[in-house]
Amino acid sequence: MDGKTVRGARRADGTQVHLLAAMSGDGLVKAQREVHAKTNEITVFRPLLTPLNLTDTVVTFDALHSQAAHARFLPRTGTPTTSP
Repeated sequence: MDGKTVRGARRADGTQVHLLAAMSGDGLVKAQREVHAKTNEITVFRPLLTPLNLTDTVVTFDALHSQAAHARFLPRTGTPTTSP
């Protein structure tokens, strides 16, 4: 997962367009959502990943998404994890 501000793209109010994308290992974008101007990527994390089948998938992201709520959400999207 990675978020990017789209260079040269602006909304009617002048704010820049920011997108969060989920990509496969070969670089193909599997899902993408706009991050609205008055929020951040954290609010888009779950809605972006919910429709994807993440069974047997490693999800990587930057430190911004190292949230307890995201850690609790991810095991429910695919195969449940167990502690050693």
